[in-house]
Amino acid sequence: MENKKWLVKFRVFLGLVLVGLTAFFLYQAIIPGGKITYSYNFEGDGYKLAGADKFISKLTPAERVVEAKDDRQKLIADPVYFSLRTPRKLSRAKLTIEYKNESDRPLLEAGVLMDKTVWRYLLQPIENKILDQLVLVWSSIEKDGVMLLQREKKYDSIESFLSSPPASDEIALYNYELKKDYWLENYQPSQTKQEINYSLRGPYQFYTYLKNEDLDFVFTLSDLNKNKDSDPVDLILYYNNQPITSEHLDDDGIISDSGQRGEVREIKLKQAGLPEGVYKIELRANSDIITEKIITSQSRLSFLNKLWLTDENKNNFSLFTDSQALNAETINPSSLQTLKVGEDDLALSETYRQFSRTISPGVKEIAIERGDLILSGNGVFSFKADNLVNPNFKKVDESFPESADGINYILARYKTPDIKDGWKTAEVEFDLNNAYREWNKNSFIISIPGLRTEDGLGDFVEIKKVKISLSGKTLLAKLKEFLNR
Repeated sequence: MENKKWLVKFRVFLGLVLVGLTAFFLYQAIIPGGKITYSYNFEGDGYKLAGADKFISKLTPAERVVEAKDDRQKLIADPVYFSLRTPRKLSRAKLTIEYKNESDRPLLEAGVLMDKTVWRYLLQPIENKILDQLVLVWSSIEKDGVMLLQREKKYDSIESFLSSPPASDEIALYNYELKKDYWLENYQPSQTKQEINYSLRGPYQFYTYLKNEDLDFVFTLSDLNKNKDSDPVDLILYYNNQPITSEHLDDDGIISDSGQRGEVREIKLKQAGLPEGVYKIELRANSDIITEKIITSQSRLSFLNKLWLTDENKNNFSLFTDSQALNAETINPSSLQTLKVGEDDLALSETYRQFSRTISPGVKEIAIERGDLILSGNGVFSFKADNLVNPNFKKVDESFPESADGINYILARYKTPDIKDGWKTAEVEFDLNNAYREWNKNSFIISIPGLRTEDGLGDFVEIKKVKISLSGKTLLAKLKEFLNR
């Protein structure tokens, strides 16, 4: 009899455990309260979540990290990626990172993938060593997460600075958008059309300038058809960082990855009656798309941050840039070369490796022997020196001069990380509503610009903990929303 009672109690116990586990995993799947937290502690296999596992992926690629040891992991090259798998989509994410920055690199940032076509991440600051140093010696005002640094204090508040700002060339920004009119003095519209006969691969953005003239661009494109993905093209026109019009070109209809070059097609972007000012145009496409030629009535055309010059370009040509940090790489062995940047050299001696150098202020000519190069920087690029137009303020990034020459004011949306027992902790938040999501996953990046294994410095960033707290609509709110449709 006693054995039977014990057996009944044991069965009841197992039933309760089963009900509890079912309720727990059901809760994790539907997140009824609209809030949940996942963490990666680098213990054992690294995944911790109250009994569930592998919601946060390992840090990749493997060659940029050292195997986790003693509950921490070293990042030895930039960038590093991870993904977060969630049962349902939530709207906001708070990312907390506990780390040590044992490198001489000034920036540590984290971001979420917004656009897979052009691999665009929305980056937020984790650490900016330049700002952390300047805040010790410059006058500092902080309000609502924004800091104003002044070499010599002339403003008593951020509001007074914004209402009567100094000259633009005295201001630098970090993670802050400052709106200010940008005018080109003595600008006159061009009376002739110009052709950009240098072929470009994949996506790009550029600035142009209008005054008493129509916007008029014609892009000649073709499709390499080297992948099986659809290869549409979107042209988007921005004014004051807001999209105002767009044009679309469908895929050429070749769905194989045979490498059969598609027919040459055109996409036009024309707009009349626009006010004077700087406009940004984005060609949004994947790396299968080749821009063979651009014809425009505008006299100013400056590519922003990055462009990929194909191997179809003529040899021995030049670009001009105002960037103070130049990066160059190639995947083509025949494109290895030494770039002449002003009076300096930048040697590309290996494929699939990015080479970098700092450039002194001012416009510099980049002499290029052969194409199939990816060039990037923190400024603009143009095929003619007199085509350059750049409305952006200077940035407090990895190329910012230590002396901050010419800069007297810095506006930044930034919080210095907390420090405890030698470990730093920083929090950043992301709006996930428009973030790219595939197979129930969001993709994240940890970026340390300039961190390289090949430089022989042996520096690194050490991560102790990654925590992501998600929030969004409750299950009840989602149900009400569904019923009200």
